[in-house]
Amino acid sequence: MMAPSICFDRGRTRLVVGSAGSARLRGAIMQVVVNVLARGLDVRAAVDAPRVHLDEGLVHAEKGAQVRGLESERLVEWKERNLFFGGANAVEVLPDGSLAGAGDPRRGGAAVVVE
Repeated sequence: MMAPSICFDRGRTRLVVGSAGSARLRGAIMQVVVNVLARGLDVRAAVDAPRVHLDEGLVHAEKGAQVRGLESERLVEWKERNLFFGGANAVEVLPDGSLAGAGDPRRGGAAVVVE
């Protein structure tokens, strides 16, 4: 499975995000999009940020994820980042038109912008 996604702002490309993998890729992509567009993180911070995943009534959370108000038996806390949470890669178009990229460290990713 894969789910490449393009986010637009006033008709111009703002963010391109993708991930290969299982059903968890949708959540990984969505969390990167929210981190950039709603929380104002740069693309590197957005991809690196701790993730959560809801699966069969359990909330899986990477170390550092802000999860509150859950019964402890519904929460699975991971001690480190893990490919379980997807391996999203992203390119952000900055306000000046330049690009910034991020490869997910959970998948050994890297990004290089060539001008």
